[in-house]
Amino acid sequence: PLPRAAQILGSSVAVGATSMCQKAVMFLTGSVDPTFGLSEDYASVRSMSKTYDAVLFTYSLGSDADTLKVKKLACENRGVFYPVPDNADLGGIMSAYIKYFAYGQEMCSASFLSYTSATGGQTLLAGCMAAYDRTGPNPDLLGVTCMDTNLLTDVGQWNATAGWPFFVCTASDMTKQCRQVDLAECHRQKIRAAYSSESVCDLTAEQRQYSMVTQDTVCPCRDPGCQDDPEFTDELGYFCDTWVGDDCENPNPTWGYSQPGLVQVREKCPRSCGRCEWSSGACGRTTSVECPVIPIAKECRACLGRTSGVDIEQNQMACPPGAPRNIAPTDLPPSDAAAPVLPQLGLLALMIATAAAA
Repeated sequence: PLPRAAQILGSSVAVGATSMCQKAVMFLTGSVDPTFGLSEDYASVRSMSKTYDAVLFTYSLGSDADTLKVKKLACENRGVFYPVPDNADLGGIMSAYIKYFAYGQEMCSASFLSYTSATGGQTLLAGCMAAYDRTGPNPDLLGVTCMDTNLLTDVGQWNATAGWPFFVCTASDMTKQCRQVDLAECHRQKIRAAYSSESVCDLTAEQRQYSMVTQDTVCPCRDPGCQDDPEFTDELGYFCDTWVGDDCENPNPTWGYSQPGLVQVREKCPRSCGRCEWSSGACGRTTSVECPVIPIAKECRACLGRTSGVDIEQNQMACPPGAPRNIAPTDLPPSDAAAPVLPQLGLLALMIATAAAA
């Protein structure tokens, strides 16, 4: 199943049909194939995780399950191992993977969701924002609050106005933007320890350094001033956040980037490239800073660079009619199937349920 997971991830990236931001593999097993366990087996999984920037979450079912191999897979691939006791709430345990990404990301702009009312069949449009507790050195997600725009205006009438296509385009930009997951090993160990002491990893020196973390442990942090240039597009027309999860040092050569072009990407997109420095020890801040002020967009990204996927109305992303300018590239990049792609969703989670880990 794990080699098959690599194929599915590769196909998804190639067609750009799903998320390009964060990728997760959820590996659920009740027993472990005894033929799996050679060093090359683990190396193959590490290669998949690195190539596709995929985090591996593993789950062993039952109190008698062999957990060593399943735990090692998670610990070697930036993930979390979940031993699942007999008669436990499997759905609740497996859904907890989202806490990993919530812990490592800070959402500073709204996301929009179109849905159908359960009571009248009316199409509603909600704008949602995350709320954080900032009394500690790292923001801690409290929850998400949403408000229907229908409370302010009739969406049915609004979408008949000349400004509606611009709103859809810019709201889609906000919703689809990738965010870098900022997690050091200290943070991952805290996430593991919050589930179970059995989940805490001890394979590497860094993992052993944080093997005794508690929820009060102060982890390293990154400089909040280290941010991407939001107006930058690279030599192929992609925005910085499309590089989240990709290697800015040595990307796929078929993408067609020049060395000067990659130097510019690393200079303009330090956050998306994961180049913002961690503090040398515990974070020196006592409170986390507020989100930076995000200016209201005057143009949507489909008019300025390459975008892909669909908008919040499930239509292909496109520069709206009447836009002041459209300077987006119209030619295909050297390897359009493999180039970085703006996400359609925020997260691609691939679940594998099996009776063996081979």
